Amino acid sequence: MALLVLVLIVILLARLISGVVSLFGSGRHTTLTETSGKSSPSVSPTPIPPARCAYGNRLAAFRGYDEWQVTLVDTRYRLPRAYVPPGLKPISKAGFKGSLLVRDELIDDLAALRKAAAKNGTPIDVVAAYRSYDGQASLFKRRTEELGRQQALAKTARPGHSEHQLGTAVDFKSAGQRDVTESWDRTMTGKWVTRSAWRFGFVQSYPRGLEDTTCYGNEPWHYRYFGRTLAAQIHGSGLTVREFLWNEQKRGASPIP
Repeated sequence: MALLVLVLIVILLARLISGVVSLFGSGRHTTLTETSGKSSPSVSPTPIPPARCAYGNRLAAFRGYDEWQVTLVDTRYRLPRAYVPPGLKPISKAGFKGSLLVRDELIDDLAALRKAAAKNGTPIDVVAAYRSYDGQASLFKRRTEELGRQQALAKTARPGHSEHQLGTAVDFKSAGQRDVTESWDRTMTGKWVTRSAWRFGFVQSYPRGLEDTTCYGNEPWHYRYFGRTLAAQIHGSGLTVREFLWNEQKRGASPIP
């Protein structure tokens, strides 16, 4: 009888210990990676620091049209010249004036962000959206002629290396203004967008003071759409877009078919 009681005690202790381990884990946390409109759980260890900023021409690891949420494009990784995202729609579908294009996936949340900004008394407009490979090549050539190659590299992505080619990057400005500057995040409108955009699925790609991590100069106007779930995850991680996607790439978040 005493032996049976002892065995029961051992079993209960084992279950208790297992429950504690499950609750607190082992220094790892569960994340949700959104790909192809689906969410799949993955375990994220301590973030891997991305490689130092350098120039290369490797194709992005995840470059399928349905992998837009985990596609990393930076100074090293690029999209093919032929990459033209499907389902491009004019921003007028989201209530803005103009014919700039974005992927259809953005329209509803872009409209919601516009309405929320206007309701807050800080209305926004869009100054840039989808840009083709050739369009980016023309822009980079013009910036090189104006600023010199080194300054152009710091401020403008080379063709293939721009998030705008994904069709999910949008440059905002204050409504009624001709353009936007690097101090925009210090204006009332810029401050509101900085605080609020992630709630609508948009994350700032190149924040102030993190140029050595993002590999580009501060662009407080440049936001990339990820969808609300993944944007909240990136925001909560405290990582830049490049850091977050670098880790997704290292984990093999969404293998190319």
